[in-house]
Amino acid sequence: MLILVVILLFALFAIAGLLIDIGMARLTQAHMQSVSDAAALEGGWQLAMGADQTTTRNAVVDRAAGMSESWGSHRIELEDGHDLNDDGKPESSQTINRDTLGDPIRPMLDPNVDNNTAGDIVLGKYMINEVPDELPGQPMGYDRHAFEPDVNDPNSVLVRLRRTGEDDLAGGASAERLTYLWSRGSLLDLGLKGDGIAVRSESIAKLAPVVAVGTAVSSSLPTAINAAIELVDVRAERFTDVKLLRPEDPFQIGSLMTGGDPEDGVGYLPIASSVMLEGSSEIRVVGFMLASVQDDDVTPMTLSDMGYERANATANLGWVTYPLSHDLLLVHQSLSDVEGDFIACAPALVRSQQIHGGTP
Repeated sequence: MLILVVILLFALFAIAGLLIDIGMARLTQAHMQSVSDAAALEGGWQLAMGADQTTTRNAVVDRAAGMSESWGSHRIELEDGHDLNDDGKPESSQTINRDTLGDPIRPMLDPNVDNNTAGDIVLGKYMINEVPDELPGQPMGYDRHAFEPDVNDPNSVLVRLRRTGEDDLAGGASAERLTYLWSRGSLLDLGLKGDGIAVRSESIAKLAPVVAVGTAVSSSLPTAINAAIELVDVRAERFTDVKLLRPEDPFQIGSLMTGGDPEDGVGYLPIASSVMLEGSSEIRVVGFMLASVQDDDVTPMTLSDMGYERANATANLGWVTYPLSHDLLLVHQSLSDVEGDFIACAPALVRSQQIHGGTP
């Protein structure tokens, strides 16, 4: 009976150790994902501000590096290890040499100035309605469905973090894999113990038309203008001596027009259009452009033209409190097709994925 208890305890401790190691890997991976999400959104904001490629990449690198002191455990060396399968890794070591704990592993991204597909930071176009050539889940290396690297006119930023031990990544970097610690005494395959646990995260932020604007809490932030220009005038680029409307709420899409007089200002100018909502056609705010309004004249601008380095707008529909319809959203999304960089856009995450194992 005692022998059976000892055997069961050994198995129980081995399973518990493996679960602890896997749990630590998932925790590290979740941390990595939060870093890559934030870095991708920062890159998206740089695109929205009209920043050049170098500035965008440097901002992504700085955002990732500044997220926290560490995005994974310290580098760990195992003492008294034995290489049992001649791969240069101590599969049989059971103890940690605590005198050789290295510095925390930090998210040091490669700027990937050549925009290589496998890089840490990839600028490109995200085509959300594109039909994939392969079924999702099929191995594709570092190619991604609906995302095409493009430095000439990018609308998206892809960011990757890797602890996979990969070498010679074009435009990319990879830290060492997580070490198996608590489960080194288990019957886990020796090769797996030596390889460690590969974890990675990947995020894509795409520019999308703004749906809501915040109030200017300081002079360094733009806000909405209490006026509205009709979509037909925007598409025709008629900005002189135009008839401006006044929205009930200039801060969100879905707002109705009122009979009041429009006001002058500089910032986010609501765009109005007739849309179907609950069976009737009404003129509502469908998006925003960046402009200066003086009397009946509208001057299209960009955030950098206005001298702003930050913006307080979002492309997240969760901030909209007005009723929306399929027709209104279609008109809103069509603003992406308007030529010119004066259409107000903000980054939104279209991919946020924790990827397991060695497969990219």
